[in-house]
Amino acid sequence: MSTLASRAQALLLSASFISVLAGHAHGADQKPKTDAEKIANAMTAAPAAVSRNANVVEMSEDGSMKVLRKGSGEWTCVPDDPSTPGNDPMCLDPNGMEWLHAYVSKSPPPDKVGFIYMLQGGWDFSNTDPFATKPEGGKPTITGPHVMVVGPDLKAVPGYDRRGEGVNPAIPYVMWKDTPYEHLMIPVR
Repeated sequence: MSTLASRAQALLLSASFISVLAGHAHGADQKPKTDAEKIANAMTAAPAAVSRNANVVEMSEDGSMKVLRKGSGEWTCVPDDPSTPGNDPMCLDPNGMEWLHAYVSKSPPPDKVGFIYMLQGGWDFSNTDPFATKPEGGKPTITGPHVMVVGPDLKAVPGYDRRGEGVNPAIPYVMWKDTPYEHLMIPVR
C-alpha cells in the first residue's frame, strides 16, 4: 500500500509541476494587470519607432481614458482589451483614435482617414456586426498581425473582399461592411 501511495503522490506532484510549467508557458496569454504590464503590452501593438514615444492609455467601455504613460508623439497605444479572450493591443494615429472613440461611444465616426496598428492580432465576435456580443455561428473572427485603415472613403476603394463572414483573414478585406465603422483589414505577415 505504501508503494501505491508513493506512486500516487509522485504522480500528483508531477501533474502539479506540469501544470505550473504550462501556466508559465502560457504567460503571454494572461491579461496584463499592473500599469507597467499594460504599458509593455500596449507597446507591442506597433513598431518601436511608433510605440516608443506614444501616449499609452487604458480605455473603459464608455470611452473614458486613464493615461498610463504620457508620450511625446502623436500616436496613442492601448493595451489588450480584457473583455476579449485574445491579446489585442493597438496603436492609433490621432484620426484612428477619434474613430475608436466614436466606435466605443456608438457615435458617428469622424470624416477622416485613420491608421491603426494591431501587430499582436485581434479577436472579434463578428466581421459584419461591430456590436456583436457573441460569435456568429459560434466561431469568432481571429486575425493575425494586421493594420487597419479607417474612414469614410473605404466604400470607394474597389477590389477588397466585402463578404463579411467567411472572409479569408490572411488577405486584405473589409470588416463591418456597410456600417459607419467599416474598415480595411490588412494582414502584415
